[in-house]
Amino acid sequence: MRRNRPALICCGVVVAVLVILAVIFVALYFTVFRPRSPKVVATVAGTEISKINGSPPTLNITVHVDVTVHNPNYAAFRYGDVVTVVRYHGDGVGQSVMPAGEIGARATETIEATVEVDVARVVATPYFFPEAALGVLPFQTATAVAGKAVVLGSFKISARSEVACEVDVYWLRSNATSECTSTVHIGR
Repeated sequence: MRRNRPALICCGVVVAVLVILAVIFVALYFTVFRPRSPKVVATVAGTEISKINGSPPTLNITVHVDVTVHNPNYAAFRYGDVVTVVRYHGDGVGQSVMPAGEIGARATETIEATVEVDVARVVATPYFFPEAALGVLPFQTATAVAGKAVVLGSFKISARSEVACEVDVYWLRSNATSECTSTVHIGR
C-alpha cells in the first residue's frame, strides 16, 4: 500500500488540475469567448439620378447601399457573397454581388454595394408613368449577409442577416429617402 501512495497522490493531483482547467475553460467560454451574433446595419448611402428626358423617356438611377457589420467576437467572422437586390413593385430591376470576406475579431467593416437600376424594366411596368407623374418612384432593396465565427477553433456560430429598405426616389428633386429594417438569424 505504501508503494502506491505516491502514484495515488500524483493521479489525484492530475485529476484535480484537469477539473480546474475544465472549469476555467467552461467559465471562459460562457463569459469571454461566448460566440455572439454580428450586428448588421444597412443604409442607403445615396442615389444618383438623371432626370427623365425626351421620348422615349430615359432615366438613370444608381443606388448606393452601405452595409456595416460589427463583429463583437474574439474570433474573425467570415462571410459569403453579399447580395443586394433592388426591386420595383416586386420585380427585380438591379442586383449587386460583393465578394466574400472576413471581419477581424472585435472589428467593424463597411461593405459598399452599388446597384445600377435597369430602367427599361422599370418603365415597362404599368406603375411607372402614374408614379413618375407624381414625382416619386418607390423601390425596395434587400441585402443578405451570411457567415460564421469560429471561437477557439471548435465553437462555431452561424449568422445570417437580411436588411430590407424602402427607398422613395424623388426624381424631380434628384434625391431619395429610405427606411431600413434588419433581421438577424442565429444558427442554421
